[in-house]
Amino acid sequence: MAEQSASHEAGFRLVRSRSSVPRARALLRANLGEWRAGQEVVETAELVLSELVTNAVRVAVPGDRMIGVRIECRDQGAWLRLEVSDAGDGRPEVRWPGELDTGGRGLLIVDALAFCWGVRNGRPGSGRPSGRRS
Repeated sequence: MAEQSASHEAGFRLVRSRSSVPRARALLRANLGEWRAGQEVVETAELVLSELVTNAVRVAVPGDRMIGVRIECRDQGAWLRLEVSDAGDGRPEVRWPGELDTGGRGLLIVDALAFCWGVRNGRPGSGRPSGRRS
């Protein structure tokens, strides 16, 4: 009989603040540790999530809308999905900054580390960039 894969899911909301980036990493690390994901998976996921949450913090949104994060993990990190919802109206785009530019590399990093990534529109104003590693 085939062994069923372990699947885990967690979600949380963050305030729109730069302090939410390390908070997101800590919550991700705690969940992946509990789910026994390997150290390389944890480190890569922390970097990807940091970039996605940083982008979400920077997006202009109405009022005090929060940032949503959802983590889905299977087989101790062999398959991992990270979703970040920012309630912004636009779509994130990969930028190609110059050598002297101090920012604009976030989605290049996500693209390099994730198996695939994309944007899914939910209800109006809830764009969801996400990255998946498998």
